[in-house]
Amino acid sequence: MENKTPKELGFTMPFEGEDHLGTVVEFPYRGDVWRKDAKYALQSFIYLVKVIANYESVFAIIDPRVKGSEELTKLRSHHNVTFLSLPYDDSWARDNLPVFVRDRNHRLAAVDFGFNAWGGKFNGLYSHWDDDNELGARLTKVLGLRRFPLKDFVLEGGSIHTDGEGTLLVTEECLLSKGRNPELDKEAIAKILCDYLGQKKVIWLPFGVYGDETGGHVDNIARFLDPTHVLLGVTNDEKDPQYRRSQKDFEVIATSTNAQGARLEVVPMPMPKPLYESQTEAWGIKPFEGSKPRKAGNRLAASYVNFYMGHDFIVLPSFGIREDDMAKKILVDFYKGSRKVIEVPGREILLGGGNIHCITKEIPSGLK
Repeated sequence: MENKTPKELGFTMPFEGEDHLGTVVEFPYRGDVWRKDAKYALQSFIYLVKVIANYESVFAIIDPRVKGSEELTKLRSHHNVTFLSLPYDDSWARDNLPVFVRDRNHRLAAVDFGFNAWGGKFNGLYSHWDDDNELGARLTKVLGLRRFPLKDFVLEGGSIHTDGEGTLLVTEECLLSKGRNPELDKEAIAKILCDYLGQKKVIWLPFGVYGDETGGHVDNIARFLDPTHVLLGVTNDEKDPQYRRSQKDFEVIATSTNAQGARLEVVPMPMPKPLYESQTEAWGIKPFEGSKPRKAGNRLAASYVNFYMGHDFIVLPSFGIREDDMAKKILVDFYKGSRKVIEVPGREILLGGGNIHCITKEIPSGLK
């Protein structure tokens, strides 16, 4: 039996902004996560799928428990959307799907880490996650991809981000939390990440976004725009708990180099003004034993860093506030027209605990 790691076999995790074979999205249905049994969230997901399908193929995974709708029925006839029927516990494709990797010959494979609902019995968001944990094996079988299982190591896709050239961003807040791999230290975790994702260097940021129920996923606070520029969510309000968090992250990035030895530059991205769950929104949630309560007045972990990137497009969440235009301009100016920036309303997705990047997963271009 072959015991070589994916890195030893030449596999590495590509940069998100490269060409994709397609994007995977899973439709919502849980009444204890999405208000009104995901009636409104489903509309947001469908709209997002249509936007992405203008640029690349979409693999739409649908659980048997998803309630049908007229819009969903129409979407089935879209020429660029392929439906797959597979069970899952909730619709966070970034986290409950494998990390897709590619070798020098452009052959694709999937690294299937363990999933425990962002913390398991310690601080997980729901109490049953077996279908989420099995989804990677089921999908790779359908797609005909080689699978590297590592189920005894818990890792969500939103907790890592690469420049595609061997440098990985993570947060200490998330990866060192007691709900993931408490028996492992930073050095051991970094080695596993490098061995299985083909990385050369791991940069540890101290914090994620304040109040992020994932425990501080890096994709909500910092993202590579290219190998030397890191977009970082920041706020100028010194009274905001996020201010110190972003300052500490800024210090790490500004004094770090990538795997090639090049100095990193921070591109500040203003955080949205603090947003809170309304009473009407909270009333639409069905409490369920073992699931995180969602109450009126809860601060939402809103961030413009949580966008999705393709080769020539970016899908950016918007929240109906003045910071929306500022966020779009920063990305438009950075890419100078090479990527079209499309704003998509993100509040319904945010109410579930994440945003556009959290509900999408790219499959890099390559040979199956």
